[in-house]
Amino acid sequence: MRHVTVISVTVLPMFRLSIVFALCMGLLSNATLWAQKPPAEPQGYTETPKLPGQPWRVHDKYRPRPQVIKPADEIGAPPSDAVVLFDGTNLDAWAVGRKGDEFVAAPWKVEKGYMEVKPGSGSIFTRAEFGDCQLHLEFATPEKVEGNSQGRGNSGVIIMGRYEIQVLDSFNNDTYPDGQVSSIYGQYPPQVNAARGPGEWQTYDIIWEAPRFADGKLVKAAKATVFLNGVLVHHGRELIGPMAHQETHPYSPHPPVGPLLLQDHGNTTRFRNIWYRPLRTEEVPWLTVEGGEGPGKGKHVVLISGDEEYRSEEALPQLAKILSKHHGFKCTVLFAINPESGIIDPNYSSNIPGLQHLKEADLMVIATRFRNLPDWQMAFIDEYVNAGKPMIGLRTATHAFNIPADRKYAKYSWNNKEWLGGFGQQILGDTWISHHGNHGSESTRGVIHAENKEHPVLRGVSDVWGPTDVYGIVNLSKDASVLLDGQILKGMKAEDAAVEDKRNNPMMPLAWVHTPKVPSGKEARVFCTTMGASIDLQNAGLRRLVTNACFWAVGLEDKITNDLNVEIVGEFKPTMFGFRNDPKFWPEQNLHPSDFAK
Repeated sequence: MRHVTVISVTVLPMFRLSIVFALCMGLLSNATLWAQKPPAEPQGYTETPKLPGQPWRVHDKYRPRPQVIKPADEIGAPPSDAVVLFDGTNLDAWAVGRKGDEFVAAPWKVEKGYMEVKPGSGSIFTRAEFGDCQLHLEFATPEKVEGNSQGRGNSGVIIMGRYEIQVLDSFNNDTYPDGQVSSIYGQYPPQVNAARGPGEWQTYDIIWEAPRFADGKLVKAAKATVFLNGVLVHHGRELIGPMAHQETHPYSPHPPVGPLLLQDHGNTTRFRNIWYRPLRTEEVPWLTVEGGEGPGKGKHVVLISGDEEYRSEEALPQLAKILSKHHGFKCTVLFAINPESGIIDPNYSSNIPGLQHLKEADLMVIATRFRNLPDWQMAFIDEYVNAGKPMIGLRTATHAFNIPADRKYAKYSWNNKEWLGGFGQQILGDTWISHHGNHGSESTRGVIHAENKEHPVLRGVSDVWGPTDVYGIVNLSKDASVLLDGQILKGMKAEDAAVEDKRNNPMMPLAWVHTPKVPSGKEARVFCTTMGASIDLQNAGLRRLVTNACFWAVGLEDKITNDLNVEIVGEFKPTMFGFRNDPKFWPEQNLHPSDFAK
């Protein structure tokens, strides 16, 4: 998504600047999860008290670890996770304005590792925009003293293009207190004057929290903590609004990010070593949708996403909302999380946080593909399977795991030879065989299997269609009840005719139920369908089929009606299936579980 923000900045009555800024999306976010590479076996506790207001226990074993970064070798230099805005070599990250969609290059002088204001050329701003952050920069007012009060070394560090921390030569130079160096301009003087002399390099370290707005109203004021030359001069100071000269300006709603602006106030002030780090908020790496009233009240469904192709990270949150909002189930959706960045990244196959929720689950819905999870995560799946609890598999769950042969849970792999076909074949009914229909060009119509048309999972089900293709199924046990057969269509539209060749005679099973024996000897209720891409769930017939299956799996078949509510909840705009092999794709999406709560 691209935001365009119009920012109007008042510095002096005679100096007013209006610029249109465009959001440059970065790879970091203030919503980045604190995490590191999952340990072989995490250390901590599971029976300690719950922390008030948090989903964690004291010393929680499964709490994500903070991201590992490398601190700088020198004080003031950027650490490894910093975004460098000026390294002393060029002004490529800065602009002085825009012409249409193009940035106008910043004209200030760059030499000897610093930039210097070119008086009269205009203030410059960063092409990137950001909000909550740790900001570091260094400045020097002119060595030759000229003028007094606001005329000596005047500039400004204007955060988000609106909120100014003053730059001024305040060494033996009197001015109004809320306008001296390190003041929050026009609002608060610093606690002390920690200025160095003219021409000496000085340091700002600023902790910035952007204001928050909701429904056009301010709900949280901007807040700044400022160090000048290592001395605390503002501590958690709440701003009264944007900067202004000889007046006050109230807050007005704006995006949570904005550019950093350095002011041209007619003095040759210098800047160097400018970088920022987004403030991190510890995000819960799964999505919980609390259930309300309904037949599913008291039941907990854990939905496990993680496939590179069919957007299970989109499909399962929507299914969870349908089950929770319409039918009362509590749902927890798990995601493939890249531990280095904390973002949802289905291409990262060896980390799905939150699998410990299976210990208290009444139903597992899984839609993973070729996952190679560490043993401590697989242990939760293995424990759940052996408990004989109900399971539902969607699309690529037939080949949910791909674990090397020398690992403890290798038998779960789709191609395992001892536990033949692994989890897919032994539990769900079959492993990966083939694309029976032509992938991406022949869609699927679900045809009710006449022998089982009275099965409760089929109540009210009709017109099942999806753009995904029919999978090959050859190992399904004879005691399985096939509910839908997969008819291959000539094209990618629901109204397309069926292909007229042997692939539809007979048709492949598309959805079935059975009660396999798990390794512990218990029997489990299992439903599986080889449909289930996020884009398939646009079809109401498929949503009804899967929702009915959830009721059946937990023993609520008597609550299944022909008109069970399967309406979409909230915004649902699924993307077309396909691999995302560009390594920049998932970082640019910058998705977190909380993004699917809307």
